[in-house]
Amino acid sequence: MPGNGFRIALAALLCIACRAFAAGDLLIGNVATTTNPQAAQNSANIMLGYQIWFAEVNSQGGIRGRQVKLVNKDDGLVPDKMVALTQELIADPNVIALAGYLNTPGLVELMKRNVLVDGKIAMVAPIGPFNATNFYPVRPGYNDEAERLVQEAAQTQKKRVALVYFNQAFAPGVFKFAEESAKRQGVNVVATAMFETDPAKIDAGIAAAADKVSKAEPDAVIVIAAGIGAFNFVKRFRQTPNGEAQLYTLSPVDSFGLVKVAGLEASRGVVISQAIPYPNYTALAVVREYQKMMKKHAADKPLSFYSLEGFIGAKIVAEALKHAGPNPTREKVIAALNGLKDYDVGDFTVSYTAERRVGSRTVDLTIVGKDGSLFR
Repeated sequence: MPGNGFRIALAALLCIACRAFAAGDLLIGNVATTTNPQAAQNSANIMLGYQIWFAEVNSQGGIRGRQVKLVNKDDGLVPDKMVALTQELIADPNVIALAGYLNTPGLVELMKRNVLVDGKIAMVAPIGPFNATNFYPVRPGYNDEAERLVQEAAQTQKKRVALVYFNQAFAPGVFKFAEESAKRQGVNVVATAMFETDPAKIDAGIAAAADKVSKAEPDAVIVIAAGIGAFNFVKRFRQTPNGEAQLYTLSPVDSFGLVKVAGLEASRGVVISQAIPYPNYTALAVVREYQKMMKKHAADKPLSFYSLEGFIGAKIVAEALKHAGPNPTREKVIAALNGLKDYDVGDFTVSYTAERRVGSRTVDLTIVGKDGSLFR
């Protein structure tokens, strides 16, 4: 029979296993889908960025002796579910802030319903164009990215441009903005197409959209979509008679996933706008630090824009927790964030005050190279 020491040790292990977090941990709530194929890969990379920096902070003793942990809940990209899960997180007094949310319509609902204001809680680095009370953005908005892509089409003298979008998340609103931007910049839009993301309809919808756009004989196509939908549209469009047209996409299109699903031949030359620094651009201190932490804590994972974005968000969260004092509260975290004016994360600056919260305004362009690598 096992001795008392063994039973005590086993009980301790079981106790640890049955609890995700220890008493006194500083919990950061996150709602981002790990199951919906349109965003699961991006969500996983966002969470990885938070986890590697929090792992580093925790290895150094945490924040004033307390460990910092990310708590993820999966909303499946359903707006009402994001709201409900956020309310669950707010109901937990150990959740001291929110960060890294992904789901544009869900975030819009959080703003409309004043969920963060009522919960007296901050959200750092939501993925999208959000600059409202208690929201502390890192990236410029998707409209900024669309504007830059339309500008690129104009500057490279594309005469016949098509716009394609899926009927989910950020895309319908950005599509309307892109149409308006094209008019302002004198870009001739010869075709528009939408495809649904319902699993029963997505394949047929992508095929119909690709064929419709191809018949318009465009010399450039701006794809406003993400995840498997964007990947498969690129793959299908390349198979059409006019599939050699220049393809532009927004930052939610992960280049690794694009090459994997659409294939190398179809992916070559695709231009992707980026709202976060290039993860191989080591001229920036934050990128050098990110690469170091990836090697230390996630050496088997590739570098990506989304994990870098999560890493930047995690650094902002950790800095706010440090400034919140020995007994941080949600209100103290908000006050600390409002004091991070012109905060340099590492050659990358965000500026937050009570009146104005501004992330980066820079949109870069990258291109998928002949070997599938991404270049700026």
